[in-house]
Amino acid sequence: MEPQFGVYKAQMHVQDVDDATYYQYFPATLKGVTQSWFNSLTPGSISCFQDLVDRFVSQFIASYKERWTNIHLSKIKQGSQECLAEFVKHFH
Repeated sequence: MEPQFGVYKAQMHVQDVDDATYYQYFPATLKGVTQSWFNSLTPGSISCFQDLVDRFVSQFIASYKERWTNIHLSKIKQGSQECLAEFVKHFH
């Protein structure tokens, strides 16, 4: 699930709401191209919030850029033939 949906669902989950409420308030979180895309959906074409999530992801996945975190850094390993100076460059 994309971050935008993940954050939104987490915020709504705290409020213990159903799919209809997820869907009802979600458009207020959109802007620009995503808002235009949402407004172009055929009325009644979304059966549940997960359907909306799936359509959104398939529409916008190509423009998604993953944010790097410290977890990514922990996966970097020094190569057996790599000097320490070269290895340290990965962290800058």
